[in-house]
This record gives sequence, C-alpha cells and structure tokens, in this order.
Amino acid sequence: MGYVEITGNVDISQYWPHGASDVDTLKFIPDLTTATYFSDGAALKVGAFFERGGTFQPDDNDPGEERFRSILRRSGGTSFSVRLQGIDAPETHYSPNYREGMFDGDYGNWIAKHLARQMSYRQPYGKLSTDFFANSLRSKLGVGPFDKDSPDVLVSAKLKIFADSINGAADVYGRIVGYVTLSQHGQDVVLNDVALQEGFAFCSFYGSMTVAEMQRLTELYASHGTSGARRAPLRSNLSSHLRDFEPGLCTSRSMRDTDQDDNGSNSIRGTDSFRSKCFDPKLYRRCIDWVGRREALGEPTTLLDYMRGNDEEVVMLADFIAANGDWSLARKLSMGSLIGPDGTFRYKPGEVVFEARPVTIVDNQKRPLPASFLTPYP
Repeated sequence: MGYVEITGNVDISQYWPHGASDVDTLKFIPDLTTATYFSDGAALKVGAFFERGGTFQPDDNDPGEERFRSILRRSGGTSFSVRLQGIDAPETHYSPNYREGMFDGDYGNWIAKHLARQMSYRQPYGKLSTDFFANSLRSKLGVGPFDKDSPDVLVSAKLKIFADSINGAADVYGRIVGYVTLSQHGQDVVLNDVALQEGFAFCSFYGSMTVAEMQRLTELYASHGTSGARRAPLRSNLSSHLRDFEPGLCTSRSMRDTDQDDNGSNSIRGTDSFRSKCFDPKLYRRCIDWVGRREALGEPTTLLDYMRGNDEEVVMLADFIAANGDWSLARKLSMGSLIGPDGTFRYKPGEVVFEARPVTIVDNQKRPLPASFLTPYP
C-alpha cells in the first residue's frame, strides 16, 4: 500500500470551547501543490484528486434529492475535514443518523425524522476530553492561552493518508481519513498518538486498516497510565454495562449549552445527578440512533432489545489478525451478539474491527475519479 502526504496548517484554536472540532475530527488547511503519492514507483503529484473529488449525499432539506459535497470544503475558507485514523473520541455534539433510507413519500414521517436529527447530543467527557486535549497540544507546541483578540493560531502540519486511491483516502462523508502531525518550535506532535496515549480517545478499527497499524495503536492505547501518571477521567470512568447509559442526560439543543457539566457537579432536570459514566463511542452512536427512532416515531423497543438486535457484521481483532488482515476470511459476528442479555459488553474498546463502508469518489458531474493515484487525473 502506498501513501499520500500533504503539508498545510491547522488552527490550534478550533477545538471546543473556542471552536466546533472534537478530539478525533479537525479542519486541515492543505497546500494541494504538495499533495504527493508515494509507492514503489516514482512520487506523483495528486492534488487534483482532492481538489475536484467529492460525494453526492442526501439533501436533508430537500427530500429525495442529493447534493455534491466536495472533499475540499470552501465554506469559511478552504480546508479538509479530517477524521483521525484508528481512534474514536467522545463527541461534544452528535445527531442521530436515523433516516430509514430515502424519502418514502410520507411527509409526516420525514418531518418527524428530520426534527429528531436536529437534536444535538453529546457523550460524557466529550467537552472535558476535547478541552484537555487542546490544552495538551498547546503546551507541547509552546502555544500560549487562547486570546479572543487573536483567535486564529495556525501551526504547520502534515497529513499522511495510507491509500492507493482517492476512494481509500476519504470516507462516505467526504472526510479525509489519516494521521495529522503538528510541528512548532522543533516539536512534532502526532494527534492520533497523543489522543490514545493521554486517554482522550479509544481505539477504533476498520477492515481497511493494516494489522500493523492496529497493533501499533493498540499499544499506544494500552500505554495510558502505565507510567504512574494520573489516568484521564475518560479512561477512569469507562463503563462496560448498557444500564449506565441514559440518553436523556446527554441531550442539549446546542453544543454550547453548559447546563450539563461533564464533571457531574450539576443537577439534570432538577432531579437526576449526572453519573459521569463513559462508553465506547461506537456503541454510543448506535444508542443515539435508537433515540432518534424513539423521538421520531415513538417506537416502543427498549434500548437493550434494539442494541442486541443490531446485526451489523463485526470481527474481533484477534480473529482479524489470525486471518492476516483479510476481512473476507475472518470470523464474523453481529454487533448485537457482543452485548449480553443483562446489558454487559462482551468486548473492550479496540477489540472490535468494523467493516469499512465502500465509497466511490466522483466529480460534480458524478463521474468517478480514477481507481488509482497512478492514473493521471485529469
């Protein structure tokens, strides 16, 4: 497998509470003239792939229609939305994916589902992990505290993407998936690594990753707290039981709301105290989808039944390694089978490998881009 490197800049102030980014997703300002693909052959310039590629996605405001979403986002500047490879972190804001396919002609259902998706949820320790993560980066890079009069603090950065084609470089949402290194004052900081080493994220693996990648990140994840340093609250309060999850405690109309404190000091709705339990983010996302169904159509299915009925195919990391990283040869399980009858989780974060959803990157005329960076484009 080859890889692409792109140099650029990252605004270190983009994280909550000064911006909208979470630990595992950020905006990267690329210099596309530097986008270079490296493989066994000669290095090739591939900036055009990223400049013109994108995906067509359902338009939530126009049922039944799709709109082109470019990889190179031009709203508020020119940047990539980058999803850090191999990690998953608690969210400061998250909407249910609940769509039930395309518009089915029932405007009542469509409106209900649309409104349900407008709700903003957050996971316990989403705000706290993001804030601590950003402060740690600033300290490592010698960047001072946030200054409201000079909010943008650009740091030199490099994006590395392990892929042989544009289809392997981006996900179905048009986000680039890779590793980001920040450089300042002689210090190099790999965001993916810091998030795992300092306990701000969990391992999160897809079948498109190599076994070597997964094993390296697993070692970083396991190293957190082994030196005697205080463990991050995210890792200290990790729950392995579904009964600890109450979606109503993690709901707000805006990610900016501060009435629900991540430290558990505030009262929720006047009666319930926030128990500060944390969950594998992937499981959390599926719980939120259940919330979306309940809010949209009032479905009576319990959370435990919904989760245990999840038939999404997954592979255990040990089985994936035994199959030499070949998803097709590894033993498959359903996600629901990893949750016991009493709600206990039969796995730990980082032990599950998910199937990578295939994506075909196209231009704004729906013409697929070449299937390899080795093919000149345009």
